[in-house]
Amino acid sequence: MVADSPATDELASRRSRRLIIAGEIGNVILILALYLHAYIWLNTLNCEITDLHQQHHQSRIKRDSKQLPVDLEDYTIIIGQDTIIPRNVLDRSCSQVHQYCSEKSQRLTGFPGARGSPGDQGPVGPPGRRGPMGIVGPIGLVGEHGSVGEPGRDGKCNCPFPDMYVQRVPIPGPPVIKIEEKMVPVPVVVVKEVEVTKLVPFEPTPPGFGPPEGWAPGMPKPGRTRKLPRYSTVRPPPTPKRKTTQPPLHVVPTEKNITMDDWNAEMNISTPKPYMGPPTLGYNRKECILAAVGIPVLHAESQYGRVGSWMRDALPNSMKTAKRRWVTDGFASPVLYEYEDERQLLDKVQKIKYYVDYLASGTGNVVYNGSYYYHKHGTTSLVRYELETGVQVEAELDPDMSHVDCGRLPDHTFEECNATDRHVWLYDRPHNYVDFAVDENGLWVIYAGADSETMKMAKIEPDLYVVSRWDVEVNTTDIADSFIMCGVWYGLKSAYSLQTQITHAFDLYRNDTIPGQVEWYNPYQGLTMLHYNPLDARLYFFDNSSLLSVNVRIEEDLPEYIDE
Repeated sequence: MVADSPATDELASRRSRRLIIAGEIGNVILILALYLHAYIWLNTLNCEITDLHQQHHQSRIKRDSKQLPVDLEDYTIIIGQDTIIPRNVLDRSCSQVHQYCSEKSQRLTGFPGARGSPGDQGPVGPPGRRGPMGIVGPIGLVGEHGSVGEPGRDGKCNCPFPDMYVQRVPIPGPPVIKIEEKMVPVPVVVVKEVEVTKLVPFEPTPPGFGPPEGWAPGMPKPGRTRKLPRYSTVRPPPTPKRKTTQPPLHVVPTEKNITMDDWNAEMNISTPKPYMGPPTLGYNRKECILAAVGIPVLHAESQYGRVGSWMRDALPNSMKTAKRRWVTDGFASPVLYEYEDERQLLDKVQKIKYYVDYLASGTGNVVYNGSYYYHKHGTTSLVRYELETGVQVEAELDPDMSHVDCGRLPDHTFEECNATDRHVWLYDRPHNYVDFAVDENGLWVIYAGADSETMKMAKIEPDLYVVSRWDVEVNTTDIADSFIMCGVWYGLKSAYSLQTQITHAFDLYRNDTIPGQVEWYNPYQGLTMLHYNPLDARLYFFDNSSLLSVNVRIEEDLPEYIDE
């Protein structure tokens, strides 16, 4: 059995090979048969298609060979461009239409005739309904200036002091003598009653207030912009004290006639001349020292840039003016934005834009007694702009002050320049040269010198007259901002630190430095303006587009450092 197994395997393999060969031969035969069947079927189909084409061609030839009548118009009617109908059909339709119209007693409408002449115009109909309002068109160009109107009525003085021009002042001699005779039993005496009164013009006394030099009531008002002369800062001599002599009320007459000069000499009455010089510094109206500041209060957010200032009138002439607020934008701008009150400032509802004639430099401008005070960019001049009338007054502050700045680009920004191409800036802040300040004594100006970096200050009148000047030994770039309160100048150390101090204090009336420091807080670390307002005794400051204020705590007792 074992010996026969190879032969059996070989026989099985031969048998399987034969079956495979037979299957392949069968597949070849089947494929040939299928190919032959498909060929025969395609030939048969092609013959049928050819026959159909021949039959169709013959039918078209037969249809085309049909002859139409010679005169086609006798049998058909063309209606429009593409419609042809038999004539008998049209005739039958027309007869039916005519019969219908005759039964209904109606006529057919023929072709339109020639256009007739126009008739008379009919009556005007009633007005139609008002249509909806159209879209508002673009704003037109600014028109030309109108004609100058008639001058208005003279206004009333809103000054807090007495009548500026004429005042009834009692003065000693020369008297106006009134003689009244009275009859008494014994002896007979003639009594002279003396009333010392005289109408004299009012002149400013230290500290002085008054109209411009050379102006009197009845004269025309000054022009819209006038240049004031620059006065000397030499203080005038002190006013001599008046002798307190009381004239007698009853004088026994003598036999001789007494003249006024003899009477003055006999009564020992002297009349000193009134002070006619420029205003002087005077005295400090309120003595106090800053002890601490409170928590900052956020009033609103500026609708403009991150740099600017905001202010309140420190000496308003009405309650309506006291509620108004003003905002400036940028380091230099000719526009002053006015808001009716703090509610509109919070809601960003702007009322008026004031376009001043010159570019206002820096962020140290103020509004005082209805006028806007600012530094004229690139010059040594200060400008006072009256908000109600638009009258401007310009005066030079100091010919040696710092005022040359970097150039301006067409987009109203500043070029980048080196420190050698410009004058030194006031404070550790760019493009700032003058800082106005207001306290209980009036207006002040803080500025820097062009040649030296020391701080300079000046007391000025509302008409920009310089009363007095100071040089404080403090570098202008060592402090961030400053203000004046109760005649004392205070300097802030930093405008960008969250926690900082008020490190400098100088009494301008005693010319002495006050030691000590007061803590200060910058909530948004970007302070660009700091002013004291004596109206509500608060510090107003502009911090990174935020409008804030802070209360102050003061000490009104005399400081110990003045008692030497």
